[in-house]
Amino acid sequence: MADVLNLRTGGVCAVLGAVVFTTARLLHGDTPAAHAEAALDFVASRPTYAAVHLFAVFAAVLGVAGLVALVVSLTRPAASLLGRAGMASALVGLAVFAVESTSEGLALPELAGAAAQAAPDERADLVRAAQAVAAATHGPSLIGIALLYGIALALIGLAMVLEGYPSWLGWAGTAVGTVTLVAASGLFLSPALFPGALLYGLLASVVAQAWLLATGLTMLRRAAGAASAPR
Repeated sequence: MADVLNLRTGGVCAVLGAVVFTTARLLHGDTPAAHAEAALDFVASRPTYAAVHLFAVFAAVLGVAGLVALVVSLTRPAASLLGRAGMASALVGLAVFAVESTSEGLALPELAGAAAQAAPDERADLVRAAQAVAAATHGPSLIGIALLYGIALALIGLAMVLEGYPSWLGWAGTAVGTVTLVAASGLFLSPALFPGALLYGLLASVVAQAWLLATGLTMLRRAAGAASAPR
């Protein structure tokens, strides 16, 4: 009964986390971080900018809670080992993501509000400050994604295959995680390699969340099947 409750609770967390995270990221939009002045104007036009960062962090916590429940339910030794390694990566990635997201999500709106009322010479200083914020948070944002949706999904996907989950779902998680890890590492080493929106807006915010949603639904189906199985 405890395993059923664990899977059911984890499945709900995974589903809610995926839906809320994607919604928050879509509301966030694509900040032109490479152009500090344009970024300030972009943020100033979005009163919900700080809020969507906060909700994205809360949603990521829900998603990780769902993965924790999945990993705890693994019974085969190799699957459990891979799952726990992936979970360690996800927890570190969540911590990095939370600090980076809330720092940038609060700093830029404050700078944008000040810039909207500043004299031209004062605005130039605020633009430079915004550029510094973007530069300081870029690296942490990439490593956070690499750990949270790269390494974690790659390892947990393999664990699911070994545990007997649908093979397509496990291999999909491994593929999504591997591509995300490579993409985040590539942008870290070469920031102009490809548009960051492909990583932040597509891989992390849509593709990874779609996999998490499918995983949560699979956990709920497993919980329902285990609850109805004869004892």
